[in-house]
Amino acid sequence: MDSDKANRWLTLGANIGVLIGIILILIELNQNADLMQAQIAQSRADNRVALYREQMNSDYWPAIYVKRATASSSDEWIDSLTPEEYQRVRWYILLEINDLRTQFLQYQQGYLDKQLFDTAVEAQTRRLMARLHYFPGLQIAGSEYIDFLNSVARKYNLQPYNPETQP
Repeated sequence: MDSDKANRWLTLGANIGVLIGIILILIELNQNADLMQAQIAQSRADNRVALYREQMNSDYWPAIYVKRATASSSDEWIDSLTPEEYQRVRWYILLEINDLRTQFLQYQQGYLDKQLFDTAVEAQTRRLMARLHYFPGLQIAGSEYIDFLNSVARKYNLQPYNPETQP
C-alpha cells in the first residue's frame, strides 16, 4: 500500500509539473507575440523614416512634390510630370501597393494594431486609390486585399481597382 500511495503522489506531482510547464509555455508565447508586434511596429516606423529621409535628400522628389503642391488638380499634376518623373511616381505607387499588402496581411494575422490599421493604413490606402487610375497596367494580387482597397475607395468615392479592366 505504501508504494501505491507513493505512486499516486508521484503521479500527482508529475501532473502538476506538466501543468506548470504548460502555463509557462503559454506565458512565453504571449510574450513572444507582444515582442513580434513591437518589432513589426518598429520596422514599420523605420521604413517610413528611411523613405522620408530618402525623399528629403533626393535630387528629384522635391521637384515632384512642388509640382503636386502647385497643381490645381491631380490631372494637372500628372500632366506636368516629365516621363522620368512619371516613372518614379509609378514605382512609388508600386511600393505603396506592396507596403499596404504587407500591412494588410499583418493586420489579418493579428500583428498590426487595429487602431493603426483603421487610421494610418486607411489614410495611406485612400492616397493610393486616389492616384492608382493614373498608372494603368499595375497588377494587384489577392482578392481579399483588392476587396479591402476597394472598400476604402467606395468609402471616399474613389475609383475602385478592377483587375479585369487593367490593360
